Amino acid sequence: MKSPMRFISIVIGVLFLVTPLFVHAEVGFMSSKGVWFSKQRFFENDSVKIYSVIINNSFDQLTGDVEFQVDGKLVGSAPVYGLDFEDAQQVWVQWRPDYGDHLIKVDIKNAIAVEDGKQRSLSGLEIEQSSISASYFVDRDSDGDGEGDKDDSDDDNDGLSDAKERQLGSDPLRSDTDLDGWLDKEEVDKGTNPAKADTDGDGFSDPQDKFPVNANEWSDADSDGIGDNADTDDDNDGLSDVQEAQFGSDPLRPDTDGDGLSDLEEFQIATNPQEKDSDGDSLSDKEEHENNTDPTTSDTDGDGLSDKSELDIGSDPRVKDTDNDGVEDGREVAQKTSPKTSDTDGDGVLDNVDAFPLDPDESIDTDGDGIGDGADDDDDNDGLSDDKEKEIGTDPLVFDTDGDGLSDGEELVVGTDPMKVNVRGDTAHGLNGSAGEYSSKFVSLETWIDWLILLLTILSGVVAVVFWFHAPNLKQK
Repeated sequence: MKSPMRFISIVIGVLFLVTPLFVHAEVGFMSSKGVWFSKQRFFENDSVKIYSVIINNSFDQLTGDVEFQVDGKLVGSAPVYGLDFEDAQQVWVQWRPDYGDHLIKVDIKNAIAVEDGKQRSLSGLEIEQSSISASYFVDRDSDGDGEGDKDDSDDDNDGLSDAKERQLGSDPLRSDTDLDGWLDKEEVDKGTNPAKADTDGDGFSDPQDKFPVNANEWSDADSDGIGDNADTDDDNDGLSDVQEAQFGSDPLRPDTDGDGLSDLEEFQIATNPQEKDSDGDSLSDKEEHENNTDPTTSDTDGDGLSDKSELDIGSDPRVKDTDNDGVEDGREVAQKTSPKTSDTDGDGVLDNVDAFPLDPDESIDTDGDGIGDGADDDDDNDGLSDDKEKEIGTDPLVFDTDGDGLSDGEELVVGTDPMKVNVRGDTAHGLNGSAGEYSSKFVSLETWIDWLILLLTILSGVVAVVFWFHAPNLKQK
């Protein structure tokens, strides 16, 4: 045994080093405050450490296990190894407490001392305070406000005191007793029953029910304060529910098809309230309404292009001929001219009269052979080149310059003058010469008139002769 004077001086020194303070003990736990916790305040299910301190004022060294029990059940143990003479060691275990009163007990187990170089086991009789106990009440904090339920007047923090909740029949430990989504205080404020999820018993929970205390109403589609069962226009779109049923629209949605036009507007312009695009032209009814096109027909102006196509290319879907060049937009697109400009190729000739509206170098095709006059060496296709016609004086743009029924080229072949109408000369030559086949095919109007005059002259002569022979007989009569 160490000297008392030495023991006392060492204990006093340790008092300033170890917290909490401990009093005189040979080997054992601090008797002044044997157990404490890592948190000043903790509640049910919190994670907390249980602390204690073991001291050695008797042996050269001390080794052992410190066991922590709560309500007779081992929570954990902490080892003490080689604790020197006049030294102390803080020990702890982790604890997650339940609600209620608890008895905490700490024991030294398997204690072994080293003295004068020899090791031996210690009995409980050799250890002062080999076991200490402490009682502790663990409260719960139902609302997590840092105040235990024992001291909290509103345990669930729902705005109703525990006393008021017991009076109403709601649960003071549950902020939403009926689990309907409304806090108990909200229900009291709204006049519903906090202990009943469907206060009026109409089959709709209070938060779902627009009229939670009226068993005859539960919805209000237009939020006008009138329940749908009593409201004649549930969606407030200007059409009564009866009209919507006849029209085929949804009486609970002001815009049934979601196209941006109300059902009433669709009714007024005769579109389909169940289709965003009534005419199927890829423009919604609202877009057509905004563009002043007809949402009931895909081609408002009837030019062969859908309204959507016209808007895409920039032409006017309300006008057949956007550029007013005499060619409808649909035809312009088909022939690849621009429906937005009257002279696509910019040659100064409108598309409707330009034989080559995409070729700025050509605009006329006199003979219709598909070759522009600029490139065609026989513009009228009469068999004579333009240069030849200019040389002889005929019109290079007219197939039959003198209009006698023979092309300029044919007249040169048969030997007649392509610049002069000479019916008898042309015809006589045609009948007597090698070109008879041409004159028989091409007989002009003047020729037919000459033949008619000749026939009438012959008939007049015949009549005169007949009259002369029969004149005596007429006199006798």
